[in-house]
Amino acid sequence: MNNYKEVIYDKYITNHNRNLYGDTSLEQISKLFPSWRYFYARMLPANKHAQILDIGCGDGGFVHWLHTQGYENASGIDISTEQIDSGRAMGIGNIFCEDLKTFLERSENKYELIIARDVLEHFTKAEIFDILAMVRNGLAPDGRFVIQVPNGQGFFYANIFHSDFTHEVAFTANSIHQIALNAGFSKTACYPVNPAPLGVFSRVRYALWKYKELQLKFWKMVETGSPKGIFTQNLIAELVK
Repeated sequence: MNNYKEVIYDKYITNHNRNLYGDTSLEQISKLFPSWRYFYARMLPANKHAQILDIGCGDGGFVHWLHTQGYENASGIDISTEQIDSGRAMGIGNIFCEDLKTFLERSENKYELIIARDVLEHFTKAEIFDILAMVRNGLAPDGRFVIQVPNGQGFFYANIFHSDFTHEVAFTANSIHQIALNAGFSKTACYPVNPAPLGVFSRVRYALWKYKELQLKFWKMVETGSPKGIFTQNLIAELVK
């Protein structure tokens, strides 16, 4: 009997991504650059020669962005042959079809930055804990692990979490802090993935979201006595070795 995840990942573009986003091109990927810069630029190493690894890189769009920012040593791995083939067909280099656990176990590189965007939620809790330990071992001193994951505290959490049948786990800032410290990381920071205010329409969305966020914080304070929390459907976390 086939592992259902292997079946899904084998046709991840054909039967999932294409249904959500249509066909991908370098032009379409480039439209994401401003939002990636908004959310991730401050987390990138100052050293342009830094070793950077994007695990679960998909078609390599984020790796391509890193290359355009001058990080020529950025590379990516993904278990989906279809996605890696798609990226290579677009001319994206330094991306490889690899299982992340196997790759991390045998890799001798020490990375200044490892990234996992929309990846950890595909694994069980036990697997995630093992991955965190392997990632930490693969980081250089003071290296960082940056993740984007579904936020279990998010107002539209169900929209992102249940959009993919292979999702296993959602997170909160508290649960990330808990597992990161127990996996040996020294500290964590978590950030909302709100609308990026980069144009007129997105600035309106940002303002409306901030208003909604205030409402959510108010009602959380009414129930629990504390307004603290991240309420976007995804969150970004930075884990420091």
